[in-house]
Amino acid sequence: MSRLLNMQLSWPATLLERLRRLFESNWHRLSGRRYFIDTAGTQVEVHFRIWFAQKILRGNADAYWPVHPSTRVSGARFIVIGAETSPGWSTGCEIDGRGGLYVGDYTQLAPNVRLLSLADGAGSPLPPKDFAIAIGRHCLIAMNATVQAGVKLGDFTIVGAGAVVTESFPEGHCVVAGNPARVVSRLDPAQCETWQRPNAYVGYTPLARIDALRGDRVDPVLFDRIWGAS
Repeated sequence: MSRLLNMQLSWPATLLERLRRLFESNWHRLSGRRYFIDTAGTQVEVHFRIWFAQKILRGNADAYWPVHPSTRVSGARFIVIGAETSPGWSTGCEIDGRGGLYVGDYTQLAPNVRLLSLADGAGSPLPPKDFAIAIGRHCLIAMNATVQAGVKLGDFTIVGAGAVVTESFPEGHCVVAGNPARVVSRLDPAQCETWQRPNAYVGYTPLARIDALRGDRVDPVLFDRIWGAS
C-alpha cells in the first residue's frame, strides 16, 4: 500500500521534472537564446525556477542576470557584472546597486550576502559616476557577509562568513574576516589560477554580445568603466 501511495505521489513530480528538462533543452529553438544549455554546469547555471520568477512573474525583472526569487536587487541598472558571476543567484541576498556596484569575473556570493552601495539611511542618489563597491575577479563572499559602501576588494579576496567589510583591501589575494573585517591570511598569487571559460556568459547574455547591455540594461557611464566605450 505504501509503495502504491509513493508511486502516486511521485509521478507528478517526475512528469514536471521531465517537462522542465524538455523546455530547457528546446527553449533556444523557440527564442534563439541558449543560456539554459550554455550555462549548464557552471556556478551560475540558469534554472527554470529562476528564469520563470524573473521573466514571467517579473520578480527582480530589472536584473540582467539570474537572481534567486528570495533575493532582493535594487538599482540593477547601476550594477556591472563580469563573466559567470550573478550576485544574488544564491538565496536570501540583498544586492543594492543604487550607488554603483561592480562584481568581477567568476566571483561567487554565498547565501544571505549583503552588498550595500549606499550608506544606511541614504536617500535615492543621483546616477553614480563610479562604483561605491568594486569587487574583483575570482573572489568569494561567504555566507551572511556584508560589504558596505566605499569598499574596494582586489582579485582573489575571500570574505569570511558573517564578516562586515567596512574598509578596502584593493591588493586582493587575502582572506578577511570579522566585524569589522581584517586580513587574517594572505594568498600566494602564484597559486591563484586565473582562467576564462569558453563561451562565457554575463548573466543571460553571451560575453561576445556584451555591448547589447550598454544603455538599455546598464548605465553607459558605468558600463564603459569596465567594458570600454563601444
